[in-house]
Amino acid sequence: MTFNNEVKVIGDGKCTEETIAGDKLYDFEKCKTAVADRHAEILSCNVNEAGDKLCEKLIALEESGPTALGPALIAGVSLAMKGSPGSKVIICTDGLANVGIGALEGLGEKEVEA
Repeated sequence: MTFNNEVKVIGDGKCTEETIAGDKLYDFEKCKTAVADRHAEILSCNVNEAGDKLCEKLIALEESGPTALGPALIAGVSLAMKGSPGSKVIICTDGLANVGIGALEGLGEKEVEA
């Protein structure tokens, strides 16, 4: 999964990518169901089978724009819940969550601490 001003669900790299964008980024249920309903297709093979394709996608990543961290986390956890026991969500970001659910940009220090 990659995220900037939208969330792209890559899954195992073999299926058609799902994109969560626009108003969906501000709706918890839409972020969740955009991937949960397609989990079998998105995660059709294990990491050993998908490793090479996923490495290609990782190497091709480039930083661009804002950070829809909250929607990406919702989608990632939704997929992990449908995956095999022991599935994990690992988040790597270089930016402040500033798009969609959980956006922190523009909030005061007290609002962020709450």
